[in-house]
Amino acid sequence: MHIVPLDTTNKAQFDDFYAIYCASFPLSEQKSYEELLRMGSSSFYTIFTAQYDEQTLGFCILFHDTNVDFYLLEYMAIDTQKRSLGLGSKLLLASTEVLIKRYGLKPLLIEIDSPEKPSDEQHIREKREQFYRKQGARKIDPFDYILPLNSDEAPPPMELLVYHPTLTHISKENLKRWLEILYTNVYGCDKNDARIEAMLKDTPPILNLI
Repeated sequence: MHIVPLDTTNKAQFDDFYAIYCASFPLSEQKSYEELLRMGSSSFYTIFTAQYDEQTLGFCILFHDTNVDFYLLEYMAIDTQKRSLGLGSKLLLASTEVLIKRYGLKPLLIEIDSPEKPSDEQHIREKREQFYRKQGARKIDPFDYILPLNSDEAPPPMELLVYHPTLTHISKENLKRWLEILYTNVYGCDKNDARIEAMLKDTPPILNLI
């Protein structure tokens, strides 16, 4: 298996990636085919894919604006037939190593469905959180994340995890700045979006990573 950036001009390869993407995330969390094409062509994004014998086994989409002091793992998935083989860990490690070598060490933010809320996909959500925690990611506590997708469907309850080898807490002020960047640079929302204030309303000045 080797990890390579997705070539968005290769339609067959992009369609293989898109098939895994659509099968892995609820419709309310998905971006359109055209949006993903734009992301894959942007200097602020890299879609890393796990390839074996010209077959796409999985992918992760990482946001890495050089003017921003964090990375964002926006999506990550492995083909349903190839899960539980350790491919996800290898993909995430190899992809983040590329970014660190290019742009330096920064906190990696990870958006996940909250396993703490009742859901038909409870087991999947729990496994996903366990996977990222096993890699060393921590949950921002106390904090509930509102995913700002432009969709007719209500976004599911979310969590924002943070991976960094030494970071143990963040300030409310810094979290607010991260949220403003996520909402504007990643999702095209307004910096003063009311959902940001709603998320921060009851948070303390310092939030622990647990």
